[in-house]
Amino acid sequence: MLKLYLVRHAEYDNPENIYPFHLPLQLSKEGRDHAKRVGEWFQNNSIILPIFTSPIVRAVQTSEIISSKIGSFVVVDRRLVETSHASLQGKTIQNKDDWKNQRKFPDREPQENQRDRILAVIYEKIDQNMPAILVSHGDPLSITLMSLVGKSIDPEQMSTDDYIQKGEIVELVFEEKELLSYKKTAV
Repeated sequence: MLKLYLVRHAEYDNPENIYPFHLPLQLSKEGRDHAKRVGEWFQNNSIILPIFTSPIVRAVQTSEIISSKIGSFVVVDRRLVETSHASLQGKTIQNKDDWKNQRKFPDREPQENQRDRILAVIYEKIDQNMPAILVSHGDPLSITLMSLVGKSIDPEQMSTDDYIQKGEIVELVFEEKELLSYKKTAV
């Protein structure tokens, strides 16, 4: 059996209310405090694992804070990057669900690509027998989790319960490449 932990980055400063995607937005004070609590959760559960993170600033900062609590190390893995969406990145959020509409924004990275990138990291860790913490973003992590548990990855069919929240931890337990169980933990 192998355990992997998915962690979505914590809250970031976004005073202009823009779509961040790949922009280098920093964690907010609330986000830094939340990342500390996530790190303390790993510390309190004696989970000291390598951390692999998206190269986007908010994920790197979350990873570094967790690492400081558990005495681990952080490795950037570009496959864990946030989805791309050139036509919305940096624009003011008008409708919080705009990002879901694939037909309206054909330049958005397809869900299947996001899922496949994250699964490649997961299966690599399984093949290496390397338990790890993977820090990434809401869309790629949520889409991957839904795919692993046999749910649709169509954003229009996703419920709020399916979506991994900022700072949430998802424990995945695998036997070979079969997901045996998963558990979400909000701290």
